[in-house]
Amino acid sequence: MDSEKMEEKLPYIVDETPYVPDDVYPLHTLDFNPNYVDWVMRFNDLLDADMLKKSLSRLLEIGDWRKLGGRFRYGPDGKLEIFVPGSSAGPRENVSFSHDVIDSPIGEHPVASKLPVRTEGPSLHRIMPESKPFNSRANFPVFMDMTKSDIPPISVHVTTFHDATILALSWPHQLMDAMGGKALLAGWSSVLAGREDEVPEVIGAREDILLHPEIRREEDEELILEKHRLSGASLVLFQLRFLWDYLWSGTREKRVIYLPKESLMKMKADIKAELASQATDVETAPWVSENDIIAAWAARCLALSESSSRPVTILNFLNLRFRLPLLAKSSGVFIQNICVGTFTFLSSKLARAPVSEIALANRAHTAEQGSEVQSRLLMNTFMKDLEEGKEPRLLFGPSNGVCMVVNNVIKIELMKTANFGPAVVRQGESSETRRNPLGTMISYYNEYLDHMYDAFNAFVMFGKDHGDDYWLGGALLPKAWRVIEKELQKL
Repeated sequence: MDSEKMEEKLPYIVDETPYVPDDVYPLHTLDFNPNYVDWVMRFNDLLDADMLKKSLSRLLEIGDWRKLGGRFRYGPDGKLEIFVPGSSAGPRENVSFSHDVIDSPIGEHPVASKLPVRTEGPSLHRIMPESKPFNSRANFPVFMDMTKSDIPPISVHVTTFHDATILALSWPHQLMDAMGGKALLAGWSSVLAGREDEVPEVIGAREDILLHPEIRREEDEELILEKHRLSGASLVLFQLRFLWDYLWSGTREKRVIYLPKESLMKMKADIKAELASQATDVETAPWVSENDIIAAWAARCLALSESSSRPVTILNFLNLRFRLPLLAKSSGVFIQNICVGTFTFLSSKLARAPVSEIALANRAHTAEQGSEVQSRLLMNTFMKDLEEGKEPRLLFGPSNGVCMVVNNVIKIELMKTANFGPAVVRQGESSETRRNPLGTMISYYNEYLDHMYDAFNAFVMFGKDHGDDYWLGGALLPKAWRVIEKELQKL
């Protein structure tokens, strides 16, 4: 597309560059994880990569969105901060953007044709090492490279086919969490559509909202998790067992699960029937959430894959934006990390029990630990450790337990947030078979650009697509995926 046509499609991008001074933004207390987030998103249309680049770059020029386009640097106090060069420094990219063009339909490409797609029933898709060129550009930097080079923290790698686009969006976790990523997709979509007035204001770019007196205030209530904290000998035993498991079991495999809504409805109905059969009447039957059911199902599969019975600890990520009133009532967006967790402790017997029993246990632990007060108490223990220069004490549960991290982002609807319709060059999937609007994604998954995650059992609920079918996945040992495959056949 020539420049004149581009300007016609993007009239809101101007050539005049006003003077902008240098700026420095702090990282906040929970912004301590340097490992990368990488969302690999699939669109069933051909998108204009140049329009995507220009609109994202423009977003990162608006207000405190500029923070995301800076450079990681160590300040005089030895702490990481984000330096945003002003206009006097000359033209500088505020996003790392790369684009590969493949001259074929996606279905004819030997690797891309095997990426996760919707199927007739539940299906399991392995993320092969050969798909790496779609996840990031070549010679992708490690985090320390960013602190020494002129590299912006956000990277976008676009691969276009005749009828589809794969877009990989990555950033160091120190920059923001998934809710920050959702806000980025929403703001990006608004700018692309020429609606800059809809771009939300970034709140707390310079002041950590988690340091607010209302959040840091002392409580008479005790931290429920404290009695389960791993420390001293129990922590050493856990670490030794963890290392032993890793050395003997090998690395995790990344896979994606496609689960039609009818299959999940069947799972829910079966569990509700089990719970109702144990109650005196329908009204007294205990309630469990969708997250409880899916997390319980995954935890049971993990337990059944173990050769010996061991306790299982489920770590559910908990986003404080939905728990703390001060955050929930804010009109703008917080571009930082604001997550803690709840822990469900399953005995070796309970971990192999029916899914309904595990779901009930997960509901009880989440309800007890996920209150506003308990969430703040746990967060404040982490922050106190960090403020004292210590590693945050994140581990709880039995020292011989198998841990599974569960991240549920269904609620934030990532697949329905990105709308790149104005950048559609050519429709890919026909209107007769497609279920999504032009320029929206049909699936996505997390890639792990750091080998650190090879040692952890991770299960992710990615969300629902435009047909309200579910996409799940994660990183587990092959033996666990074999159990999951068998269980999927029952749905």
